[in-house]
Amino acid sequence: MAGKLIRGRYVVTDASRLPDGGLLEDAAIAIEGDRVAAVGSYGVLRERFPGAEELGSDTGVVIPGLINTHHHGWGLTSFQLGFNDDYLDSWILDVWQLKPVDAFLDCLWADLKNIRLGVTTLLHSAYGRDWSNYERETRDKLRAHQASGIRAAYALHTLNQHTFVYQDDQQFLSSLPGGLGSRVASAIAGMKPATTGDFFSLLDALQQEYAGHSRITIMLGPVAPQWVSDDILTRIRERATEYAAPIHIHCLESPYQREFGRASYGKSTVEHLREIGFLGPDVSLGHAIWLTGADMDICAGTGTSVCHNASSNLRLRSGILPAARLIEKGVNVSIGMDGTTINDDEDMLNEIRLVAKLHRLPRYLEYTPCPSSFDVLAMATVNGGHTLELGSEIGKLEPGYKADAVFIDLDEVRSPYLDPQVHVVDAILYRARSHDVDTVVIDGEVVLKDRQFLNLDEDAVVSELVASAEAPLAARTQEWFDILAEVRPHVVRFYERWDSPDYEPCYTIHSLT
Repeated sequence: MAGKLIRGRYVVTDASRLPDGGLLEDAAIAIEGDRVAAVGSYGVLRERFPGAEELGSDTGVVIPGLINTHHHGWGLTSFQLGFNDDYLDSWILDVWQLKPVDAFLDCLWADLKNIRLGVTTLLHSAYGRDWSNYERETRDKLRAHQASGIRAAYALHTLNQHTFVYQDDQQFLSSLPGGLGSRVASAIAGMKPATTGDFFSLLDALQQEYAGHSRITIMLGPVAPQWVSDDILTRIRERATEYAAPIHIHCLESPYQREFGRASYGKSTVEHLREIGFLGPDVSLGHAIWLTGADMDICAGTGTSVCHNASSNLRLRSGILPAARLIEKGVNVSIGMDGTTINDDEDMLNEIRLVAKLHRLPRYLEYTPCPSSFDVLAMATVNGGHTLELGSEIGKLEPGYKADAVFIDLDEVRSPYLDPQVHVVDAILYRARSHDVDTVVIDGEVVLKDRQFLNLDEDAVVSELVASAEAPLAARTQEWFDILAEVRPHVVRFYERWDSPDYEPCYTIHSLT
């Protein structure tokens, strides 16, 4: 009997299974085709599957593949392309000025970085850089996912309002001095950006093309409530139900977005989304930092998931998701990196470590528990599977589940000494690093072994990507970037005029007296 056998000193089968994460010692998982065939004692499985290719060793741990539930397909980061962090709401204009590097290579490099760090599945919240080539850019990114071998849920994006600030486009452009608004409108017209009609047409085509694909699924990705009108959100909700396809949407990422919702709807954004029938178990909210207690209850009641992007939220001055309170209320919380990690390196192990540490903040004088290592690893595995409506397929190492597995070498984690009483899940959360990821299996295929990619030349991908970044900008692109640079100060001034309401914090970070 052929197949594969991944051995570990430990195997963590299900991080959500308490008290030990379904831990097995001196164990292995057997893989046949794209599925886990068996999990158990190494000796028993070695005898049961004598012809299986053996991976891993008795010095490490096998865990379910990590799931990054908020990703934009960026290989070269915004910082690498020349822009520092800022407030999210004005930083968006900086994103529009990032060099239009080759979309296929950029997305492929992002996939390789994720795989190297133990990520086997991405929720790709698409966001275009080349407004003139919506479909081509989309197809290039999907082609990159197929080339890398990663499992990808691609949330096709659309938006149709409030392009520059949280105000009607014409109203904002008419407020700009010296004919700048007319120049902006003319430049956009020349680029012919995709319409919502283009979005629905491409969605229908991709749903048909990728139906039954083993690793790629097509989701719907309205960018955010402030950027997508209610009529389009309603149509998206209907289409998602028709295709049984999940929805991923940015929501309440900044305090400005919270106040926009209140002013626009007369209620919170989440209350409004529930009112129009948008929310449900197939919907995930990216960021969702500025939820009220009632919003959290709505998410729990509707089964709506929340994606925690800890690094990005810190870097873009957005805030800290009240993840501990969400978990207590029964909300499914997963983890995403948003292409903007704390070390600018797409390190998922570091991201889950940051999540664990952030939520050790005090909550007044309440002696409350904080998310454990098991809770956080579950957020990055089991909960991610539920976010993608694939909870019975990925996120665990159990018979019948997809064979997405990661072998982490523990030599350096345990060096020079680690007390035998330390649980391996705690050890991963406290000490594992990117270079400890030795082997990655996706859909039953070995993609990374001995820290090397088996089917792709990583150095060649990087070299070609750098060349595309170093290429001179087209005159038309440079003109558009120059216009955006003129617009940006007016965007900043627009938000500077907003009043700051009082908020009740979920965490007590420091005294105000």
